[in-house]
Amino acid sequence: MSPGAPLVSILVPSFDAARYLPELCSSFQAQSYANFEVLILDDGSADETNTALAPFRNDSRFRTFGWTPNRGVNAATSALLGLMKGDYWCNPGADDVLLPDFLARRVEWMESNRNAVIVHGPPQFIDSSGQPTDRPESRLDLPLRLPGPRALAVLLQHNVIGTTSVMARSSLTRLVLHLFLRDWKYAQDWFLWILHAATGFDLLWDNQPLHKYRVHELSLSLEPRLTAIRRAETRLVPLCALSAAAGLSPLAAPLWANWRKALYRLWLLRAAKMRRQGVLQPDWLQTAADAYYGKRTRHVSLAGELCRHGLGMLLAAFNESRALKTQTFRVSGLAQINDPIFR
Repeated sequence: MSPGAPLVSILVPSFDAARYLPELCSSFQAQSYANFEVLILDDGSADETNTALAPFRNDSRFRTFGWTPNRGVNAATSALLGLMKGDYWCNPGADDVLLPDFLARRVEWMESNRNAVIVHGPPQFIDSSGQPTDRPESRLDLPLRLPGPRALAVLLQHNVIGTTSVMARSSLTRLVLHLFLRDWKYAQDWFLWILHAATGFDLLWDNQPLHKYRVHELSLSLEPRLTAIRRAETRLVPLCALSAAAGLSPLAAPLWANWRKALYRLWLLRAAKMRRQGVLQPDWLQTAADAYYGKRTRHVSLAGELCRHGLGMLLAAFNESRALKTQTFRVSGLAQINDPIFR
């Protein structure tokens, strides 16, 4: 490693992950690239996290923090982003593992592609005991480079980025961090990646697996009780993130002008269904209205919005259905953009 090698910040929000933290932290120490800092925030854990981290406090590259009670991954990630010192940052899950060349290869890509905001790649899946496993879902064939405008359009359709795989450029993160406010429970990473893409910089794909992603039966992304939150946020996040970015980015502004109605009306369709099922939360409705109409929106009712946008909702549903029929990969966001990646 050259004397001027850039510093990398490794950010780890942790909640009740004492069982897995030693393996993760050991994978940091085993990196072939050594110029990094590790910031670990214990988000109100009730397990033996403090004991699990004790051996690593002898390594001057490690800094640990904690607070109580639990505030959630969004708050913990935001706090760590505010503390980082590195030129680049990554954010592995507390139960994941980095392979030895993760940092070296990611830094090499970022240093040789100065117009890139993020480089990411595929995982090796492991189960809760660390054994290799597989996931049956479709895999996307991503190009090595998505130029900024296309990267933003792709991310409005689907979150194609696995957070543990990411290395991001810190200077660009700082430009958008003030917009990363709401306490998203399921799709906070998707919101953040849309903001990053709105900077206009490129998204790089390295198809060599460099990390192990642990899949649990009751992980945050699979727990059945979070189904309603997941369904709400997959409509809310593209709407709210693009709305936020439109005031900052000349790239996002025309996309917002073009797609704001479709995004909002697809949310209303989802909200109406969730109301019938008895799982709609009132603050979701207001969050969407604030994004669509502006931050100082008066209180809105679902009935009023359905009356106001009824015909537009039918058109949005038709266009969405037509786009989905052309796609082999079912997207979570705005299918109508219909990028060839998903066909």
